Amino acid sequence: MSQLQGLRVLELADGLVDLGGRMLAELGATVVSLSRGAPRTAAQEIAWRHGKHRASWPDDISDLAPLLQDADILLEDRRRGAIIPDAMLLGHDRLIHVVASPYSASGPRSGHAATDLTLMAQSGLMHITGDPDRPPLRLPGEQAYALTGIQVATGALMALHARHRTGRGQRVDVSALQATTLANYREAIMYEWTGRIGGRTGNRLVRGKSGVRQVWPCADGYVTWSMIDNPNMMRAVVKVLEQHDAAGELAQVDWAGILVADMPQDVIDRWETIIEGFFARHTKAQLGEWSLTLGWGLSVIHDLDEVRDSDHLAARGLFVPIASDAGTVALPAPLFGHGAGGPVPARMFRAEQALDEFAGWGALE
Repeated sequence: MSQLQGLRVLELADGLVDLGGRMLAELGATVVSLSRGAPRTAAQEIAWRHGKHRASWPDDISDLAPLLQDADILLEDRRRGAIIPDAMLLGHDRLIHVVASPYSASGPRSGHAATDLTLMAQSGLMHITGDPDRPPLRLPGEQAYALTGIQVATGALMALHARHRTGRGQRVDVSALQATTLANYREAIMYEWTGRIGGRTGNRLVRGKSGVRQVWPCADGYVTWSMIDNPNMMRAVVKVLEQHDAAGELAQVDWAGILVADMPQDVIDRWETIIEGFFARHTKAQLGEWSLTLGWGLSVIHDLDEVRDSDHLAARGLFVPIASDAGTVALPAPLFGHGAGGPVPARMFRAEQALDEFAGWGALE
């Protein structure tokens, strides 16, 4: 990737900026990363920090001055407080300074620390994730940190665009809570329009008076599909069920004359029992083929081994090799591509070096 070739990024990471720095590295920037966070597992370290030059945290923050002098972008992670004193930034008029904090810089929680778990809970995402009769669940991994990192990269790119026009850098403040809450946008819109506060609905998509299932077991795994107000889709599904003498009362439904969302829940449950039995007798491949050719709106749910071994994803170049001292692993390729395409070159997970071993930016490019 070469869109940002020649750009120098100094990343001071503690969870909130890690993915943002990796995205800028994937776009071609040279990223020097220093992490003050607790060590992750080896797999997590590779996932979050590959493609960067990793340096050890200095005993004195002023030791960063030589790197800061020629940096284009500074990603400062303030998950547990500020790192760079304002005095170190004097005279850096072209520097783009992206500050990621748990909360708004001017709000009542400004300066408070946070974790991925607390951010997920405060965003409302945990309130709507899980079954209604069980405790709330968080999304797997460190999704609040990842969502924040996306906004960090976006803010840096927008400021870079502005610098091309004005010749000056700027400070960009990113709130991790706001970034995480963006992923929960549906609940805010629903409340604004209906006054209803959402909750955990488990394996049901609730619309109108009733809820419909989303995840279904089949003969060799799971698929996702919902009975919705799409007459053509429903007719296509029922037609195949009729061909297998499995449609039952679904064959008599006038899908253009009803709204599924307004049907009583007991009727929906009865209809879904028919669908459940049919799905259980067929494989993911067969159900997926019917969906693709007939317009069912059904998606196959792949397990991790199937994703890794997929010929389709391999043909699209989804995974690229990441080389490290421990060997080579495959991880998803950059989100962005350009030019003539072709295979993405291998990337490195570099060993961490002492800060004084860096001879300057020029030696890294």
